[in-house]
Amino acid sequence: MAKFTSAQQGWKEQLGTVMSVEVTKLFVGKTNVRKSPGDVGDLVDSVREKGILEPVIARPVGGRFELVVGSRRFEAAKIAGIKKIPAVVRPMTDEEAIIVSLVENIQRRDIEPEEEYDAIAALRKANPKAYGTSEQLAKAIGKSRRYVEDRINAVEAVRNIRRESRSEITVKQAPLPRERREGVLPVKHATFLHRAEEAPTVQELPKRERAAQMKELAETIAPMRRPEAESVVSHFVMAPQRPVEDIKREVSYLHAVKLEVLLDPRVAEGLRRAAEERNTTMEAVATLAIHSWLRLQRYA
Repeated sequence: MAKFTSAQQGWKEQLGTVMSVEVTKLFVGKTNVRKSPGDVGDLVDSVREKGILEPVIARPVGGRFELVVGSRRFEAAKIAGIKKIPAVVRPMTDEEAIIVSLVENIQRRDIEPEEEYDAIAALRKANPKAYGTSEQLAKAIGKSRRYVEDRINAVEAVRNIRRESRSEITVKQAPLPRERREGVLPVKHATFLHRAEEAPTVQELPKRERAAQMKELAETIAPMRRPEAESVVSHFVMAPQRPVEDIKREVSYLHAVKLEVLLDPRVAEGLRRAAEERNTTMEAVATLAIHSWLRLQRYA
């Protein structure tokens, strides 16, 4: 029998037993959520030595078999010259196949956010009644609502910036330091961009200026640690027309000098309301107020 991850146990009985399938009869179709197998060099060596230890999952399509799970193993088998590989084969609807593929790749942490987003979009298109909300999607793939919403928000923010500024920015599950310096964002950083994008102050900017500022913001926070990136975005939202480099410099200084201030309850409430209305943090509002006063009094 095939080995299944814990998230796939509900499918185990439905999928059935393993059969041997000719590699030439397998193909990667539209329901496989992975768009590229990536580097399979190490896997090829393992396949040559030990064969395919875990069966792929496929569905029959017109005398051939569409691969639902296992594109990397399939690619490695082709390179290694393997003629047949073990596969669990059963009829599946597009909807069922996408869910199986998505769950498997998420459990393996073998999928990028944009691939997840496209799979989620395909599920919603196939059955909007069953997968129209984040809660429904989360239940279907065995993840939290926050997980689903973070992926959706992160990818939409990055794609909006890419489209409006014609940049090459992207989002990855775990980008390398070198990639981050080149503008590849971790998921959480991209969700901060979504927060900025939705802020009324940012929406009020002329379209061309907004696109340029969001692009610069994305490139600036990509290599940062999460707390610093979040702080830069929060301060950006307060004054999105300012040069992002100036905001970055101020935030770096703020991280070096911390103040603890006791506020009058009315001032504290005003600070809270201002932060809520501007979709930012109380810290960012207080910082901007201090800077404005210091400049007005010519202390800065």
